Amino acid sequence: MIDSTSMNERVQDEWIRDFEAAFHRSLEERLRYAFLYTYKPVLDDEPFRSFESMADYRQWCEKNLPAWLGYGRSL
Repeated sequence: MIDSTSMNERVQDEWIRDFEAAFHRSLEERLRYAFLYTYKPVLDDEPFRSFESMADYRQWCEKNLPAWLGYGRSL
């Protein structure tokens, strides 16, 4: 049986080690690790898009983008 107190202490110790390691990284390293690229279907397939109105943009989003991207209308 795992003692939750000792497990929490281990997790906290691990966090402290991670934060201390990050503290000693250079700014360049921090910036390199700070941003993750995730391919977004349809959105990333063209360099840019422009629309005449916000309504046109919203209609395009609903018609062309997968719901999991979160660009549809909220319920």
